[in-house]
Amino acid sequence: MEDKQRDMLIYIMGFVGVIVLLGGVFNLYTFKYGLFAAIIIWFICGAAKRIYS
Repeated sequence: MEDKQRDMLIYIMGFVGVIVLLGGVFNLYTFKYGLFAAIIIWFICGAAKRIYS
C-alpha cells in the first residue's frame, strides 16, 4: 500500500469511530456501548497508524 492509501484508511477508521459514538449519543443504542466501541476503534486505529508509519 502507498502512504496516501494507508493514511486514508486510518482516517476512515477514525471517522467510523465518530459515527459509532454519535449512534450512542442519538440513542440508536445505549451510549455506553457506543462509547466503548468508539474507544476500541480509535485504539485499533492508533495502533495501525503506529505500525504503518
